[in-house]
Amino acid sequence: MKEKKVAREERNKEKLTTGEWVMAEFYSIHSLQSSRMHSVIDEFKKLMEGKVEIVQVNVDEEKPLAEFYTIEHIPTYILLRQGEQLWRQSGELTLERLERAVKEFVS
Repeated sequence: MKEKKVAREERNKEKLTTGEWVMAEFYSIHSLQSSRMHSVIDEFKKLMEGKVEIVQVNVDEEKPLAEFYTIEHIPTYILLRQGEQLWRQSGELTLERLERAVKEFVS
């Protein structure tokens, strides 16, 4: 189990630092807001397929990544391009708000 966790954390770190267009979702399974966002994120993944990769980071299991990105509120969403943070927001968001954030940067 620990090997899977380490492999996932390394894979996520690689995607966040080198991915062309990445939306990171920092969440916790213990957070009610994170739970309520699951259906929105599932729909967002479908809409962004081929444009933006969605990387989900469980802050309880991937603490070094959460600390690196200074995650203080759950959920937090960060749009990155090759490791550079372009947009960031915490809390529950609508599908439209997530789409708008991406459209501001991704053509």
